[in-house]
Amino acid sequence: MFTSGNSLAGQSGSMQSWLFVYGPKELVVQVVRFHPAAASGAELAEYAELQRSAAAFDQPAEPQPTREWALARLTRPPSPDRRRLYWTARLGSGELTGTGDLVLLGDKDTDLAGVGITVSPGFRGRGLGTALLREVAAAAGTRRTLFAEAIRTGTSGQAFADKHEFAVVQQTVQLSLDLAAADRGRWQVPAASGYRLAQWTGRAPDQLLVSYAAARNAIREAPHGEMSFTEPEWTALRVRDEEADARARRYELRVAAAVHEASGQVAGLTYLEVHEHRPEVAVQQDTAVLEEHRGHGLGSWLKAANLLRLTADHPAVMHVRTSNAADNEHMLRVNDELGFTRDFTTQNREAGLAALRVRLAAAAAS
Repeated sequence: MFTSGNSLAGQSGSMQSWLFVYGPKELVVQVVRFHPAAASGAELAEYAELQRSAAAFDQPAEPQPTREWALARLTRPPSPDRRRLYWTARLGSGELTGTGDLVLLGDKDTDLAGVGITVSPGFRGRGLGTALLREVAAAAGTRRTLFAEAIRTGTSGQAFADKHEFAVVQQTVQLSLDLAAADRGRWQVPAASGYRLAQWTGRAPDQLLVSYAAARNAIREAPHGEMSFTEPEWTALRVRDEEADARARRYELRVAAAVHEASGQVAGLTYLEVHEHRPEVAVQQDTAVLEEHRGHGLGSWLKAANLLRLTADHPAVMHVRTSNAADNEHMLRVNDELGFTRDFTTQNREAGLAALRVRLAAAAAS
């Protein structure tokens, strides 16, 4: 059980001490803001290693992130439309036992905030995650909703979300494609009549930029359950910002687009990400087709073409990872046809911040 301690001040900012019972012992845990830009190499490595050890414990059958990948995620420049804050939880001995992060999405104080809590496997179930969540929720300010993404069903993460009354707002499916074992004959998808294929890495051609941005907005029509998040409008400027962000964060944007021959406009698209610090795994991101161009198999054609180009350019990539809404039957079917395997189910969850803070305060008082 947690009880509030004295608020302390240190070099990293405000610190909160909590007393919790661990077996026969009472231990003090200190939760403090963590600033990656000011941290030492040893502190960054310690933080990254906790993330890796937790991932290995929670998902032993999945490809594990490298140390370089974990460090890159911690030190990469922020995206233009989001700001990330970090916390650490340490025992009085200095041992790192948990981390928390808060992602402030959008440019309005009332927008959504994302949360991530990681607790070392040996210290779970003792209230340490709740202490981290309390600090994260307090820092979210006037944001209305706290969002937790891709919580794997049947795990301690799901139990933690249940405990704190995060409601399920979308069911999702995580998929992967093992490139070493893949039947590449499935990727020989015929070109769609009346369309030509355009592919690029990093920067959209100037002559396609405006129509490419417009086509990106078709993703708004994908199933999104009851999530509060709505995709901001894609414009030519936002596309260029995304491309600059990819260069700064050292990953490739690999795009395949279907160009309608009669109009010269982009009718559909798909894109993959290949990160410099995790070159063995590519991430399949959005696939979107404008409504007036659906029914021609553009999604399958584009994804297959992008996979063929990926394997030719990056033979070191061993896996492609992606996710779909569980009720997006069309895209799940497309991924099945291309050889993706449905690995496990996850949930996106939300909690109203005002009510969450009340519950967390009551838990602390008890």
